[in-house]
Amino acid sequence: MKNTVKIAFVSAVAAALGLTACTSTPDQNAAAQTPASTPSTSVITEVETATVTNPPEQADSRPGYGALKLGMTLEEARATGQTNLSFSEGNPFCVADGTVAISKQDGVSRITLPADGRTSKGIAIGYGIDQVRMAYPNAQEYRAGLSAQLDGYSYAFVIENDSVVAIKLLSNNAASGCDQADL
Repeated sequence: MKNTVKIAFVSAVAAALGLTACTSTPDQNAAAQTPASTPSTSVITEVETATVTNPPEQADSRPGYGALKLGMTLEEARATGQTNLSFSEGNPFCVADGTVAISKQDGVSRITLPADGRTSKGIAIGYGIDQVRMAYPNAQEYRAGLSAQLDGYSYAFVIENDSVVAIKLLSNNAASGCDQADL
């Protein structure tokens, strides 16, 4: 019976509390409570898309053959992978091989075109002396063949038996004489 009394008591207390909560009314005289006004902040997100491109690399306009250009420094010429020449105690001012001549003063001053190379007017090894003269009417004879002067550079056509056997591109601005090595 003790349990029954406990249950009855708890039920009575719960009912009384429930009745109080349902019958209470708010105080009519109390001021209406509103949350403190806060300044409104607005977030504006703007997305702008722009295409950015790197400017094209300026092509090296110096005369040359492939990546190798007249006037390049030794370091620039080596960076092309077309030569491994270097200045040394024996050659402190000018180095040359069958492909290129480079001086400290002028840079690349001579480029020998490869066997399948062609000049700007299409002359290649194996062409006749008459074809060279037609393509380069200003060509002059020199000790090994013909030389054609162009704007800032010239071609030296090495001639044997009236046929081109080698073509060398020379800088007209070279003062060191290094361009004459291996002519």
